[in-house]
Amino acid sequence: MQVFTESVINRSPANSVSIWLIAAALLLLPPTSWAAAQSYDNRPREALAEEFKQVDEYLSRLDLTEQRILLSEAYVEKPIDDQTRRKALRGLADLYAGRLMEVSGDEEKFAAYRRRVQRLIEKYPAANAPSLQVMLMQADYQRAETAASEWIADPSKLEQKRNATAILRVIAPHLTTAAKQLRDDISRGFEEVDRMPSGPNAEAREREIRALEGVAGRASYFAAWANYYLAVIDGGPQSAAVPEGMKLFQGLLDIDGKNYASVDPLQLGLIVEWRARALIGLGLCESLVGDINDSRRIFEILRQSDASPQIIDQSDYWFIRGLLNAKKYDEALAESQRLVSNFQGDGSEGKISLCALIAQVGFHPPEGAPADKLRQLGMVGIVGLAKLGRIGAAIQLLAENQIDVSGDPGFYLLWLEGQRKFAAAEESKDEREYKEAKVLLTKAVANPVAGDAVALAECQYVLGWCCYRLKQFAEASGAFRQAIAGLKLTNPQKAVESAWLAFVSLQSLAKEDPRYAAAAIDVLEDLKRDFPESSYAKKADLLIARLQQSRGSLRDSIDQLMKIAPDDPNYLAAQYDLCVMLRQQIDQTADHSQKAGYAQQLAKAADVLNAKLTDKSTQTDRSRALRTLLMTVDLSGRGFLDPLVGDKGIVRAAALAAQLPASDGAVAEYHHRALLLAQQKMQPDQILEHVDWILANAPDSAFATSALVVRALDIDRRIQETSTPEVRTEAFEIYRQLSQRLGYSPKTLQEKKNARVAAGKFAEYAELIGRRADAAAVISSLAEAFPDDRTYLQQAGRAAFDAGKVEIALEHWRKLLLGLDRGSSEWFEAKFYQLACLAKTDPEGARKVLEQFKLLYPVGGPPLWRDKIKAVEQELASSR
Repeated sequence: MQVFTESVINRSPANSVSIWLIAAALLLLPPTSWAAAQSYDNRPREALAEEFKQVDEYLSRLDLTEQRILLSEAYVEKPIDDQTRRKALRGLADLYAGRLMEVSGDEEKFAAYRRRVQRLIEKYPAANAPSLQVMLMQADYQRAETAASEWIADPSKLEQKRNATAILRVIAPHLTTAAKQLRDDISRGFEEVDRMPSGPNAEAREREIRALEGVAGRASYFAAWANYYLAVIDGGPQSAAVPEGMKLFQGLLDIDGKNYASVDPLQLGLIVEWRARALIGLGLCESLVGDINDSRRIFEILRQSDASPQIIDQSDYWFIRGLLNAKKYDEALAESQRLVSNFQGDGSEGKISLCALIAQVGFHPPEGAPADKLRQLGMVGIVGLAKLGRIGAAIQLLAENQIDVSGDPGFYLLWLEGQRKFAAAEESKDEREYKEAKVLLTKAVANPVAGDAVALAECQYVLGWCCYRLKQFAEASGAFRQAIAGLKLTNPQKAVESAWLAFVSLQSLAKEDPRYAAAAIDVLEDLKRDFPESSYAKKADLLIARLQQSRGSLRDSIDQLMKIAPDDPNYLAAQYDLCVMLRQQIDQTADHSQKAGYAQQLAKAADVLNAKLTDKSTQTDRSRALRTLLMTVDLSGRGFLDPLVGDKGIVRAAALAAQLPASDGAVAEYHHRALLLAQQKMQPDQILEHVDWILANAPDSAFATSALVVRALDIDRRIQETSTPEVRTEAFEIYRQLSQRLGYSPKTLQEKKNARVAAGKFAEYAELIGRRADAAAVISSLAEAFPDDRTYLQQAGRAAFDAGKVEIALEHWRKLLLGLDRGSSEWFEAKFYQLACLAKTDPEGARKVLEQFKLLYPVGGPPLWRDKIKAVEQELASSR
């Protein structure tokens, strides 16, 4: 700061200190305080002017624009003459304009400065200089541009058109005039600098003019675009705004007239974004006046320039946009077809924008435009999106615009509609929709487009899925295999998936028809060769062994698995499969010595699996190792392995099971095997321990039934010893679960003795604890299965009555009345229930039955039933 202070010419030390103090005050005071603090100053005007000039020059050299604004605002408040104030206001306007341009990207700061400017203009209209007008009109222009763009994209938005028109008709001429005046001011400013002596003051003044150049450039830019949009809204080439806009764009780019052939793309400075956009505007203007070749040349210049890749990528979009704005629909269709025909693979944002544009205009044509021709344009947009891999967007347009794909609409539309149908079928799982999708996709595959192997492969892939969902596995495999080559070009992962799905389809067929196993093996061999690094390829040898088993060659599968080397990534999985297949081979072999030999091989493979376990082994590894140990325990119990193998195996299995979650099926199997072993060794504590674990942790497993049987036998023993209410309730719950597992339909009860016994016990314990209503369904099934069994009928009658199923109960008791000895206790029970049921369903009938009963048995029978029948009688009397 000392250097600048000492460089001020013809100033005394006192003046320099004063200038520094004023500048410091400007730095410290808030924006609104300085003017208020200095509004009254009775010094001579010459002194005020000199001080203002010195401080302003000082702040200018320091490039402190905000402080210069504060200084100028304070100065215009002083008692100076009108001419001096107007000059100061003009300078203040330029300062504000520059500041507004600097903060134009920050909405909050721009709005704050705009409010300050508006207050200044309200107080001093002379401050409304061209530079300030331009910056204040920026917001108006942006609103107009937004509204005009929305209307151009959708001509039905007439409100936006009206808004844009109202703004543009005001600001377009103002911006044009301001741009011209600013250029004149800049020319005079540079002449002034030329007359000034070299030094800091001249440099500061030149900086101001350079800043004003930015405002002037912005004015020309806004004015040019405003004129273009106004011309488009007014209807095209006859608008007076068109030549004005073209001239402004050419001036911004220093292009001499329409001599575009001599323009060097690298000399236009298009690396600056606004200059590149100015060239785009010029190209649009040329289209609007019908000079399409000139427009094409301008966009070719853009493609050859050093503009950003993003802007260059949009050149085709803007070229077509210009043709559409100019209503050159034939040319727009022809150019779009030419451009889209060259599309392939993933699309850039520019290409996608182009397709979206022509689809939007094509399916929503402006009023008066040829709808049929523009519909063709829309179809080009859909095809373009499909070729660029934007399938979702293309399908959405296809559906929204109800495109008819009957007849021969071509590969792309058939593919897209087939894909849409398939997506709908995936939602609904409707077989009919899968079939409709398949028809379309099959037709598309039969009519491919030359040179677009990727799209064909995508279509074949979806066709494969369609056939797979329809369980047409042979066709699915064929489609998936055909898709692989094309998918390799752009989506290797999808190609791998397609190969895998081809195998899965054939594997599904091989389950029913072993002939397909050979084809599935071929696919796996191809997968190993073409995609050796994929996870699927690493499973191939193991799967080939399994497929050989499905071909009926279990021995060949075992041999294949035994050949897999220890360094193979699937070695442990192969050892597990080897155990499973050896277990199957044991069951299929009649010779005892051969069974023992296979058992030895199985035990060896199980040892390998268990020896390989570490702290880092997965749950799957541990679960498989446990299952193989349990196989050895079973084989030991059956005499194919030494008993010690089984004893050691169950101990090792217990330790391994403790490392696994209870939800793992292998843990439930361990407890089942341990239960069987405990039963063989007659270890009641261990038996119940394993039973309780199974019932608590695996109640839905295959082992739960046998566990419940053990529990049921134990509860029967306990009831014989001590029949407390708690034990009877426990028995009821155990037999309830057992009946549910064994089933209690009448047919099941007739055919399966265990089910009948469990149901009978369930009914018995339900009676004992008064839970007949809970057991009504089971007891009724017993009565239906054995209609002549008095006990079942009685239990069913009581249970149905307790459950409120009075009609069913009445039938049971009527049947019992016919079969029981008249006058027996059981007969009086049946008569009571008959009357009780009739009292609820047919009170009048109940009274008649009661009268007949009283004639025959005036005493009313045994005390228990007499009192109950008396209660029914009272109920009937009160209901009259």
